[in-house]
Amino acid sequence: MKMKKSLIVASLIGLFLAFLIFFVPQISVQAATTTTTPTETTTSPPGSTATTTTAPTTSTTSQTTSTSPTITPKALTITGLGAEDATLTDINGNPVTPSDNLYTWLNYKVNYNWSIPDGVQINTGDTTQFTLPEGVVANADLSFPIYNSSNVEIGTATIKNGETVGTLTFNDVLSNTNANRKGTLTLVAKGTNTSNNTEGEDWMFNKLGWVSGFDANNVPNELTWNIAFNPNEHNLSGVVITDTLGPNQEYIPGSLSAIGGSYGTGGFVSNGQQLNPTVTTDGNKVIISFPENVTTAVDIYYRVKVTGTNADGSTTWTNNATMASSEGSYNISASTSWGGFGTGNGDENVGSISLQKTDSATGKALSGAEYQLANGTGYVIISNAETDENGQINIKNLPYGSYTMTEVKAPDGYLINSSPIEFTIPDADGNTDLKVSQADKSIPGSVILTKADAETKNPIAGATFELLDSTGKVIQSGLVTDSSGKLAIDDLPVGDYSLVETAAAPGYELDATPLNFTIALNQTTPLALEKFNTALDTTPETGSVVLTKVDSSDISKVLPGAVYDLVDSTGAILQTGLTTDSNGQITVPDLPTGTYSFVETKAPEGYQSSLQPISFTISKGETTQVEAKDTLIEEDIPVVPGEPEKPGTTTPPTTSPENPSTTEPPVTGPTNPSEPENPGTVEPPTTNPTNPSEPEAPSTTEPPVTNPESPSQPENPGTTEPPVINPESPEEPETPSTTEPSVTSPESPSQPEAPSNAEPVYPEIPGTQGVEEAPSSSTPYPVIPGTSSNMSPSLKPSVPTSGTSTSTIPTSGQSSYEKGTFPQTGNENGLFMMISGLFIALFLLLKYWIKKLSY
Repeated sequence: MKMKKSLIVASLIGLFLAFLIFFVPQISVQAATTTTTPTETTTSPPGSTATTTTAPTTSTTSQTTSTSPTITPKALTITGLGAEDATLTDINGNPVTPSDNLYTWLNYKVNYNWSIPDGVQINTGDTTQFTLPEGVVANADLSFPIYNSSNVEIGTATIKNGETVGTLTFNDVLSNTNANRKGTLTLVAKGTNTSNNTEGEDWMFNKLGWVSGFDANNVPNELTWNIAFNPNEHNLSGVVITDTLGPNQEYIPGSLSAIGGSYGTGGFVSNGQQLNPTVTTDGNKVIISFPENVTTAVDIYYRVKVTGTNADGSTTWTNNATMASSEGSYNISASTSWGGFGTGNGDENVGSISLQKTDSATGKALSGAEYQLANGTGYVIISNAETDENGQINIKNLPYGSYTMTEVKAPDGYLINSSPIEFTIPDADGNTDLKVSQADKSIPGSVILTKADAETKNPIAGATFELLDSTGKVIQSGLVTDSSGKLAIDDLPVGDYSLVETAAAPGYELDATPLNFTIALNQTTPLALEKFNTALDTTPETGSVVLTKVDSSDISKVLPGAVYDLVDSTGAILQTGLTTDSNGQITVPDLPTGTYSFVETKAPEGYQSSLQPISFTISKGETTQVEAKDTLIEEDIPVVPGEPEKPGTTTPPTTSPENPSTTEPPVTGPTNPSEPENPGTVEPPTTNPTNPSEPEAPSTTEPPVTNPESPSQPENPGTTEPPVINPESPEEPETPSTTEPSVTSPESPSQPEAPSNAEPVYPEIPGTQGVEEAPSSSTPYPVIPGTSSNMSPSLKPSVPTSGTSTSTIPTSGQSSYEKGTFPQTGNENGLFMMISGLFIALFLLLKYWIKKLSY
């Protein structure tokens, strides 16, 4: 049993797979063939030895990083900066020597003259030392710059307070020099002698000062002044001290103190007594008054604020003090100094630069342009170098280095060129005399062209131009005048130009004559130009025609109601149903030049039609006048047997053998007497059925047209028009029931023919008769004599008139797919049969196994 079940399952699976294979043949399994290995980065924890791994790349680029060699600063050997090389002076410039008493409360100037041996290269950071002479030390922490003759800093000098050795550090300014390099160095120091030797000396009043405060840049901003008097401790009364402050000093209120004491070998010794003088100020004067007697030595201190730099740029401050007392008046001046300064120069390696300034469009040299020259650090060396009449700037003796020239003012009428010119002396090729150039664009001008009609002066839109420069080169093309006839062009440099018309506006002649103009320097308003064009001859290649219909016997009598066809030279009908108006006229406008003809299709009431085509020619812009005449139909006159008809008269009615009641005579064609005339052309009068003796008006009744499918039945049996004999069966009238007289069949020999003087008529084509209407566009007419057409009128193409429409019955389309198929494959029936067969086989197999299992 299990085996059977397994077989059933296997069969079902096999059928299912077969079904899939046949039913879904398009399914396929595609294996991925592209494998992308992601790049993975692994970061090791701090301290580990793991490395970072990345996926290899297809190419490896090897790079070598080169680092410019670092120049190590070196100590330079410079002469003139030793202690023995220095010279000393007091603040007033008087020489002193180390053997003099150089007191600590006094300032001195130390001066050096230094030089660098030729050939020694100086680089940034190179240093050398200077040493103070014996007897002096630095009176503060000093740091001050050293400049060359161009006021460019070449280095810095520094020394600490109380020390005797300082350092001079150079930058790269002197790196371009190689000979005759020398300079100076001056700084303020103080003495080292602390002994005052004041006991028993005959002095009464003394003063000194020093720097006591600095700002954030280590620049002095406060001074302290010290005044001492009465060292011998006399009894003084009326003591008043007046201290006059020098420039850039301002007394600090409350900063003064006065202490009593005495002088010994070590200087002033305070006794602890604080004196309280009265302190007042008057401008730059500080007034110190002692109201009581002074019996001890007095030491006074007060501070002033430094408010600026001295006018001469020095770092020395000077005061002058006076004292009045009971023992007399005294006067003393004191100064204090700080800082230093230095200079340094050398013979440099130099080059030159020559700039040529030109017009960007013409190359013309431009004078009046101004440039500034800056060195590699951005320091402006020359601020307004100006181009000469040749457009040149020549600068010589430029030390080796990098520079930048920038235009700061353009010549009149030009725009500044803001691009800097950068250069280095020497250049990459070792040249030291360099030449550079720069062009300026002139301030652009503009032009407005107005295009107008030469006669009306109306604007012309749509004219196309090209803009050419003075050499004839096309600068711009496709320039088109707008709706106001204007064409504007901006941003034109100074120069000569021309505008050339390349395509005229519609309706105008092309004028390719160049229109020359010039954009001048400093043009502030657009240049206005005008160009006039002549309009083309727009007279159409057409004309018109006026046909006037008159009575043939009285041409002053116009005939309305005549109907015409307009036919071209090939005989094709162009217009139908053209009817003369109350003035007897037909006007046809806008006809192309050529030859045409009018063919009358219906005469006015009571008149005989003239079927002779009226030919005429249309000339350009002209109106052609043509005249047509119709003859009045005379009263009916009985025809005497055997007597010919009078020419031009109307044929009397003749009794039809088939229908004796009819009185309409037969009409035969003039060309072929055996063929009947088109009943729609000339109508003979027919007998009034009510009163046979009175003919009907020929214009009121039309013969019915026989239905070609049933000759015995008229197309419109309800009409009152006389029947038309069926040419195929002349024995039977088409409409026996009508009261209108029938037209005699031309086949009947008993019927008389039309008189020989009758107007020619066109033969009627069997089966084409119809209710009276304007002839269709397919009705042919004879070719007008003189034309080149040799086609038969019946074969000439018709020209559809306006207002007519032609409908074509389309043939039924056929699908590109057959019934019962899929459009994609066309195998619907086959697939259906295959699926059906599979299901039948599956059903039979299941039925078989069910029976097996049931046993």
